[in-house]
Amino acid sequence: MTIAVLSDIHGNHVALEKCLNYLKNKDIDTYCFLGDYTGEFPGIEKVMETLYDLRNNKKCFFLRGNKENYQLDDLGKAHPEWDAYPSTVGLLRYANAHLTKKDVEFFNSLPITMTIKNEGLPDIVICHGSPRKVNEKFAINEQSLNEVTSETDADYIVCGHTHIKMEKECGTTHIWNPGSVGASIDVPYSHQFMLLHGVGGKWEPEFVLLEADIDLIISEMKKAGLYETAPYWTKFTELLVTGKCGKYTHAGLLGRAMDLCNRKYGKCDWPQVPEECMAEAFDEICGSLS
Repeated sequence: MTIAVLSDIHGNHVALEKCLNYLKNKDIDTYCFLGDYTGEFPGIEKVMETLYDLRNNKKCFFLRGNKENYQLDDLGKAHPEWDAYPSTVGLLRYANAHLTKKDVEFFNSLPITMTIKNEGLPDIVICHGSPRKVNEKFAINEQSLNEVTSETDADYIVCGHTHIKMEKECGTTHIWNPGSVGASIDVPYSHQFMLLHGVGGKWEPEFVLLEADIDLIISEMKKAGLYETAPYWTKFTELLVTGKCGKYTHAGLLGRAMDLCNRKYGKCDWPQVPEECMAEAFDEICGSLS
């Protein structure tokens, strides 16, 4: 029994296709996708078509990530009062424009966690953030880690969301994160996923990292106009895939911009983050490398 676990594609169809081409040569029994099918990259339509095709031919499980929640909450709709915040709302709007009614209905049907059962092997709890919250980075927070593992009797939890491949134990619970297919923060940037092999009544992880065609990915971002759609967010994405920003993440960029906004205006309500704050945060973190 072998399960392929893929998470955080973020609209990167180039990455997804490379991973699935690799897996064609493997004896995969089940595919598990942990959410965040849209995001920083422009291949949303191709990602969704690929996933639907795979679902028609293979046994697949799909979860909903926080990016899907944003679309279900209509954050990608017009909202003209947000026009001044392109770096934070631009890609939400881009995703909304490139998703179909079928896609939205699909997202709405997805759970945020489920338990994978296979005869003769322990159950595996899969989730995007944590089993209790779609955007909780539980495995890198000691309190959350202890709370979540105490709430379940699962021997194995597999999560995504952080874009960091991880292998950890808490008591008797094994916690794994496959990393990100499309938006890995490791240096050098790569396409990451994992295989779970059922061997001798237990699960053994195999982490897979595939080399990325960085020039192709950046070319597609430019052709899609993402640098105009979400300026500083997309500039940061380029630095991410070229490995020039170390371990910084989009969340780190956003967090710094919101701190600056709070200092300047006394409050900051995401996604209404002023463009000058995004620009200042970008320059502080990695402007000299752009």
